[in-house]
Amino acid sequence: MPLKGLLDSDLVEAQGFRKVADPYGSGEVVVIPAIVPDWAVVHVHECDSAGNTFIAGSRYDDVLLMRAARKVLVTCEKIVQTQKFVESPRRADFPGFSVDAVVEVPGGARPTSCGQLYPYDREFLTGYLQAATDDDRYQTFLTTHVYDRD
Repeated sequence: MPLKGLLDSDLVEAQGFRKVADPYGSGEVVVIPAIVPDWAVVHVHECDSAGNTFIAGSRYDDVLLMRAARKVLVTCEKIVQTQKFVESPRRADFPGFSVDAVVEVPGGARPTSCGQLYPYDREFLTGYLQAATDDDRYQTFLTTHVYDRD
C-alpha cells in the first residue's frame, strides 16, 4: 500500500518500509507490504458445510481478512443447507472454495456482537478491561467469567 504521509517518518526505517518513485506524480511514496495472516477466523450468521458464508448486515472487514489469509476458519451461528446458496447465489458473502474449515458455534461472537442476533456484552467487556491492568485481577476474572462458566 502506498502512503505519502509517511515520507518523513521514522517508521519507514524502523519497520523496513521502502520508498519508491511515485508513479502518478513527482517525488517519492512509501510502500508497505501486504499483511498475509496464516489464518483468518471469522464468525458469521450462516454458512453451509462447504463454507459458503452469509453475513446479515455489515460485513466490516471480515471479507477482506478472509481474502488476505492463507487459510480460513469460519464459525457460524447456524449451518444451513447448500440449497439456500444455490437458490440465491448473491447470498454468499464469501465462497466456500476459499474456506478451509467450518464449525457451528451458536453464540460464538460473544462477548462481542453478532449483528441482528445479539448485542455485545458491555458488562463483560468493561470487567475485562478493568481486570486486564493487573495480573491477579485478570486471573480472577478469567477463572470467574471464562473457565468456570456453565
